[in-house]
Amino acid sequence: MAPVFRSMILLLLLLSCWQPAGAKEGKSTKKGKKGKQVVCPSQLSQEDLANVPANSTSNILNRLMVSYDPRIRPNFQGIPVESRVNIFINSFGSIQETTMDYRVNIFLRQRWNDPRLRLPTDFKSEALTVDPKMFQCLWKPDLFFANEKNANFHDVTQDNILLFIFRNGDVLISMRLSVTLSCPLDLTLFPMDTQFCKMQLESFGYTTSDLVFMWQSDPVQMDEIALPQFDIKQEDIKYGNCTKYYQGTGYYTCVEVIFMLRRQVGFYMMGVYAPTLLLVVLSWLSFWINPDASAARVPLGILSVLSLSSESMSLASELPKVSYVKAIDIWLIACLLFGFFSLVEYAVVQVFLNSPKLIEEEKAKMATKEKALKEKEAKKPSNKSNNTVNGTGGTPIHVNTLQVVENRCKKVCTSKSDLRSNDFSIVGSLPRDFELSNFDCYGKPVEVTGALKSQNKTNKKPPPPKPVIPAAAKRVDLYARALFPFSFLFFNVVYWSIYL
Repeated sequence: MAPVFRSMILLLLLLSCWQPAGAKEGKSTKKGKKGKQVVCPSQLSQEDLANVPANSTSNILNRLMVSYDPRIRPNFQGIPVESRVNIFINSFGSIQETTMDYRVNIFLRQRWNDPRLRLPTDFKSEALTVDPKMFQCLWKPDLFFANEKNANFHDVTQDNILLFIFRNGDVLISMRLSVTLSCPLDLTLFPMDTQFCKMQLESFGYTTSDLVFMWQSDPVQMDEIALPQFDIKQEDIKYGNCTKYYQGTGYYTCVEVIFMLRRQVGFYMMGVYAPTLLLVVLSWLSFWINPDASAARVPLGILSVLSLSSESMSLASELPKVSYVKAIDIWLIACLLFGFFSLVEYAVVQVFLNSPKLIEEEKAKMATKEKALKEKEAKKPSNKSNNTVNGTGGTPIHVNTLQVVENRCKKVCTSKSDLRSNDFSIVGSLPRDFELSNFDCYGKPVEVTGALKSQNKTNKKPPPPKPVIPAAAKRVDLYARALFPFSFLFFNVVYWSIYL
């Protein structure tokens, strides 16, 4: 058993130590993709250098680089290296208010002089274009973006790096970068604001005694760029020097470009200002509705207030939580207050509407008016005509004959002579819709007074009493119709004169 057990342990150890050759190759290829090993001419052996043809460009480059040390800056212990910087903007992303940053895609170009790389006199061209892989074999300024949040190189389909070496030893490097830069925003005038966003290029390890950055004659170049919310123009771009001092290490060279971005207000005019203005006007419609129609007035005011509150909350979620008041906050608060005060106005109207003292006063006024109206009508001369048939002088109609009860009238006139002699005979029933109290024998309307008229009045249901609305409640609505629009108009004049 012991030999078998020992052989199994050895087998397990062999399996754990064994790796397929394919896996090793896969790992090495992955490392190769990450690390991209480059062999510089200074690392070549004498045999490799001897195999290069003497008159070839490769030989010229090898002669330049064979004794080159990228760890030492040009003019070591001498004058500082002057690196001239230039930027071409491919695209400019819109500013993100919540994160306070913006993203740009640029060509970053740097040019400096390295006397060790002067081309020999036997080289005919003025400049030598070098493979981008040689970028790692040269000394280069340690430039970084001081306000950078995130950045990346582009390597599709090859590393986006351009490298030139000029006859006088100048080196030009151009690389394509995408950089996310921080931009502290001042949103006091939002959305009628203008933002100033910086791009700072600084040296990380070399002080001003070793390296100095400066802008070229045309520092920032760009084509016409259209942003969704901002306007950016070439003439609005400013440049400056931002050399910084760090205690303990010294001064470090820094240059900056400042982009001036003017916000376009169109989106907020159509999406915020116009809807909220209409909601405020909608809340004023309740001033023209009867004070006793609470079922119509209260929902109208509540709908306006809730809509304005919802608009404020949705806009606040898209902006950073700053401690100061923005221009759009003042507008939304003012609109919310106007909607709220329209509800308060109706509450005041209800107080007057349900005041017993004011109701009694209004009833007394109405009774006084009715009494004065009746007295005025009584003073007018009365022109009473005789109650005759067909409006002609003749025998008056007897009330007891014309009085109608629930039974249908069966007495009709047989002739004109019968009408004159008041001799009525029963000849049959009239149609159901014919009543002698309203029509004569010939179907013409008859003016009926007296007991018949009073009986018709008693049969009718009395109309419901009209609600008594005090004059004070009506006056509140009347004043609100003028006060609210004029106040809002005055607020608009002041608001837009300040922020536009």
